[in-house]
Amino acid sequence: MLVVIHVICRYRLISLLPPHPTKGLLLILQYLVPASWLGTGHLSEGERLQKALEQLGPIFIKFGQLLATRQDMLPPEWVAALARLQDQVAPFDGEQARALVEASLHQPLDEVFRDFDSTPIAAASVAQVHAATLHNGQQVVAKVLRPTIRPVVERDLKVMAFGARWLERLWRDARYFRPVRVVQDYREILLGELDLAAEARNSETMRRHFLFSPLLHIPAIHLELSSPTVIIMDRIHGIPVNDIERIKAAGIDPKVLAERGVEIFFAQVFRFNFFHADMHPGNIFVNPEHPESPQYMAIDAAIAGRLSKDDLNILGRMVLAVMREDYSALVDAVIRAGWNTAPIDRSRFERAVIDIVEPVRSAQLDQLEFAPLVMKLFDMARTYHIEMPVQYILLMKTLVHIEGLGRSIYPQLDIWSTGRPLLEAWMLAEYGPSATLKKLQNRLPEWSAQLPDMPDLLRDGLESLRNLPYQQDRQEARFEQQLVRHRQKLFAGLVALGCAGAALWLANPYSWALGGAAAILGSWSWRR
Repeated sequence: MLVVIHVICRYRLISLLPPHPTKGLLLILQYLVPASWLGTGHLSEGERLQKALEQLGPIFIKFGQLLATRQDMLPPEWVAALARLQDQVAPFDGEQARALVEASLHQPLDEVFRDFDSTPIAAASVAQVHAATLHNGQQVVAKVLRPTIRPVVERDLKVMAFGARWLERLWRDARYFRPVRVVQDYREILLGELDLAAEARNSETMRRHFLFSPLLHIPAIHLELSSPTVIIMDRIHGIPVNDIERIKAAGIDPKVLAERGVEIFFAQVFRFNFFHADMHPGNIFVNPEHPESPQYMAIDAAIAGRLSKDDLNILGRMVLAVMREDYSALVDAVIRAGWNTAPIDRSRFERAVIDIVEPVRSAQLDQLEFAPLVMKLFDMARTYHIEMPVQYILLMKTLVHIEGLGRSIYPQLDIWSTGRPLLEAWMLAEYGPSATLKKLQNRLPEWSAQLPDMPDLLRDGLESLRNLPYQQDRQEARFEQQLVRHRQKLFAGLVALGCAGAALWLANPYSWALGGAAAILGSWSWRR
């Protein structure tokens, strides 16, 4: 926590806050910290924020990566500075990276690579990337985990957990956001990101889903050369997704590209139930080889999300209800999900939903803002005592990224018209007549095997129902016996208390308090 305060004061971040009655006092306190006396030199506001996040560590860098997609929320100069967090974090020594790769391979680098560049081509918060060439001529990259990253992450997670605990103590409405639970979930996600072997498995799974797909390309992972600290994958040569000028210069239609991005999102979430949950611009590229059929290229699948079948069903019904403007069905989905902790006034709740969702549903992407919508939904959740499940955190993060990418590529995209047929096709495939028939066919062998036992099971069930009154009578009799025994023990304890107190009073009238305590302990031990 002291490190966080030091960095905030060092880069004078309090001056970046919006006007508030306490801002003046905070500025005075900031200048009492010696770190602020060094000044910020020629650094702009965005660069000060960037440097502070870099110094605070990986978790704060990832937060900056999320902010870099929100051109609608931050000044352009801030966005430009935060965008450099994607691939301009200070690298660690290249020779150390070579040694780490060699230790991971358990053999000299020359036996695996024809060339290995010690100068990294990119450095991120968790790892850095080096270009290399295999002996067969295949161009690859080696992603190497930072050697001291785990203790740094553990420290930052403790700071976040400390803040989350105090938030729940000081702000009573924080229970609806469950910050402590969110930090715990994020801890699991981030620590999982430090395992590059898990990232390799995620990438290969996503690659199989989109193998030969014109929508998305995932570079192949050389699993035999990879480990929990090093990943070797094919190198890609794409255009960064936020470089709109290069995308247009390559002859790629931004409208088609943006629509394909929506298709990929719906396919990942609803078709495969396995979505890339770290889709900031540093991880997404565009393939320039086929401009007539634009294709995305994605890397760094360390953070991937899944939803349970029930959560996926609820999400699909809610989104489809919004797209169809069927707000009654949307309210039904929320109520049946069991998220409310108190009875809901259905008609009032439906009117509130319409007031929030309708302006968003009818807007184009250049007017659509997910962040204000989410805050309004949280406000409504507090009013109606609705607790949103934490498993939607990753999905909401992905939606924010999709929003940022969609704005930068094609602001006029109608995300609802593009996504509705995809979602309707998924709902038909999952819950239509053919899907129901298929489920019945799959269960038929199991039911056939159980059919000979059904008469015996039915007879046992009827016998249990006939004996139910006698079982209830026996249970009531046992309960009465237990109640009598407890009453006897309580009476014995009270007698022991009275006797001990009387004896001590006769011996020494001033020791009655001590005797009472001893009697209480004796009666408690007697009852045990």
